[in-house]
Amino acid sequence: MKANTYLPLFSGFYGSIWSEPCFDGEEDYYNIPEDKCFEDFIDWNIYYQDIAKKYCDFVEGSLSDFVSSINFESIQSPRFYNFSNDSINCEIEFNDSLVDQYIADNYDAFSKYIIDKYTSRDGFISFYENDAPQWLDGWKEDSHKVGSILNFICINEEIEEPYYFDDLHISMYYTDEISQHHITDDCDESK
Repeated sequence: MKANTYLPLFSGFYGSIWSEPCFDGEEDYYNIPEDKCFEDFIDWNIYYQDIAKKYCDFVEGSLSDFVSSINFESIQSPRFYNFSNDSINCEIEFNDSLVDQYIADNYDAFSKYIIDKYTSRDGFISFYENDAPQWLDGWKEDSHKVGSILNFICINEEIEEPYYFDDLHISMYYTDEISQHHITDDCDESK
């Protein structure tokens, strides 16, 4: 089966290591005007898209027993970050019978997950029921539920978010504009 849903496991860019990458002292090699920040010279849109695509690959590999493919579609960012964070929209092809069996084998943990995630409380009104049997009714046709069940599997299997991708570094996303500020003659390598 296929579903267009959110990428499980991803907790967002805002306030994460992805939005505050380590520059490894590289900003010391550039003359940045006082009215600018080093971060102003990074193409954040392309950086975030590349991170999102790598994240899709990571989750696909981590859930390979249940998922045959995850294809990146877009990044959705909230207007304000006080209630939610970014999400990665993707198309996931999954084996529904294996997912059903996993839920049956881990039903108590799943039921607790649904109660914890979908119970309304101060500042949060749930649009989904928090009773596992009701919640599971029609889950295969509800894209949000597909993403949430796969997220449960990630949590239950103790799959952790990656903290870096070996082949991506923030320096790959510097804009051409930064070369205008590069220190060429008096660069102090000892900084």
